[in-house]
Amino acid sequence: MFVSAEALEAFTGKRRPSAQARFLDRCDMKYIERGDGTIALRQEELDRHTLTKTSETKQRRALDLSLLRRAG
Repeated sequence: MFVSAEALEAFTGKRRPSAQARFLDRCDMKYIERGDGTIALRQEELDRHTLTKTSETKQRRALDLSLLRRAG
């Protein structure tokens, strides 16, 4: 899903696509420049940089310490 043109303008504070691209470059955000010059920014990329959504972290398995306990 891509960010709407209005949301991109509100986030960058820029109206022209070239200015939006410069802003996104300074923020190290990945985007696509379409053939007509407009910017396509994925919602996930915006969320990653603005922390609006919590990222799904993988839960680590608990270590099996039973072998260490037997050795003593």
